[in-house]
Amino acid sequence: MSIEKKLTQHLQQGVVGFPVALASSVGVVMASPVILTVTSGFGMAGSTFALAMLIAFIMMQAQATTFAEAASMMPTSGAVYDYISGGLGRFWAITGTISAYLLVHVFAGTAETILSGIMALVNFEHLNTMMEHSGTSWMVGVGLVILFGLLNALGITIFGKAEIILTFVMWATLTVFGVIGLIKAPAVSLQGWFGNPLDLSDPSGVLSLIGMAMFMFVGFELVTPLAPELKNAGRNIPRAARLGLTGVAVTMAIYGAAMVHQVANVAMDPKNPAGPHLLDTPMAIPAFADQVMGPFGKIWLGIGLLFAGAATINTLIAALPRILYGMAIDGALPRAFTYLHPRFKTPLLGILVAVIIPCSHAWFIQGDLDRIMPLVLAAVCAWGVAYLLVNLAVARLRFTRPDFPRAYRSPWFPLPQIVSSVGILIAIWYITPPGMHARDIYLPFGIMLGLTALYALVWTVCVQKVNPFRAVALEDILTAEFGKVGGHASLIDEELKRVATSA
Repeated sequence: MSIEKKLTQHLQQGVVGFPVALASSVGVVMASPVILTVTSGFGMAGSTFALAMLIAFIMMQAQATTFAEAASMMPTSGAVYDYISGGLGRFWAITGTISAYLLVHVFAGTAETILSGIMALVNFEHLNTMMEHSGTSWMVGVGLVILFGLLNALGITIFGKAEIILTFVMWATLTVFGVIGLIKAPAVSLQGWFGNPLDLSDPSGVLSLIGMAMFMFVGFELVTPLAPELKNAGRNIPRAARLGLTGVAVTMAIYGAAMVHQVANVAMDPKNPAGPHLLDTPMAIPAFADQVMGPFGKIWLGIGLLFAGAATINTLIAALPRILYGMAIDGALPRAFTYLHPRFKTPLLGILVAVIIPCSHAWFIQGDLDRIMPLVLAAVCAWGVAYLLVNLAVARLRFTRPDFPRAYRSPWFPLPQIVSSVGILIAIWYITPPGMHARDIYLPFGIMLGLTALYALVWTVCVQKVNPFRAVALEDILTAEFGKVGGHASLIDEELKRVATSA
């Protein structure tokens, strides 16, 4: 069978459908740190943040076309690693993939672990008071990480069912509260629809907000590692990315506008008006819920936020191990990451690593909320580096492999790649919002990116003994995915066998 026919067949088969693709694209995006970022952004800059959010949305829609084309060419469990290695070589692939997922997991995964419990518990006054007194509110998130680590170890079909439920409840909850918050008479005197009026007097101020707004959308591409297990991946991945990003943008705009309509952004300490304000903290959540629906609303929103944290953690722990598995199959990581559970065919070591990283980091900083936003913005930088490399890889493949079959082609090439790349570079350059020190973001990101690049260079030259900058043949990447490597069948083949046996 020709490589084109095998690729077509591989794109069409699968064990999960479009609802799981959409849930995976949205699940990691609408996370607890994102909800806090939206609340803080609209409270701080109002309509100016809304403009930054619109710019970030356009950037990410352009970026989505690049990921969709890459996934249609290489529907592999390695995803980003394979996309970059096929276009730019293994050095850049290792650097970009570890940056996008392991480093992001260190930064954003930790933020989600800490906030998922705190933002839910603030809606339950007595329970929150008890856990705050003992300083253990953040431990709820640790428990969720462990729970979904065990759930994902049982197989992709269980993950898919859980993700659809979690994502729907989270999405519906934020939308309902946002709509009701806008219908009700405003409890705050507003200067504009989104609070503070649009301020373009300082262009750098708008640019500094794009990084925050970009965090609302990054992570949508975590649907791509599921391509081998997704039915009709060539069509469902671009649809899921487009619809997911649009749904997130609409829901977050409604929610942000409702928040500033119903909750006054007062200083937490009246004696220090320059200090933190209410909308910068999780305490804005119960204030909003109570204003919109009263005590019942606090319970509902608390449960919804708990589901938001669970959906994000579930997606991260499903996608990251499969990416690590794909890298290990190619020899970019120790072969221990290729081990699959004998029955469930899940990458156990990758799942264990995905659980340990955020739990240990959250424990190390003891759930310190003041560390959350620098972690979030460092994660945006890490994601941005990977996105730029994927853009370069797909653009290069357009010129070097125009003959290779593509079930989906990024429209108006290379305009989407230029739009997203320029926007990402601007976001990283102006990543520091007012009131924050740049070193708190750039220093941890720079150190970890440097260590990642050093590992990539040493590993490719000394262990793999390959030219680190030579692009890997696409046929070799697909052959490794379709066939058996190191005694393991591809994840999709193993999963299909398990489903067929249990049917």
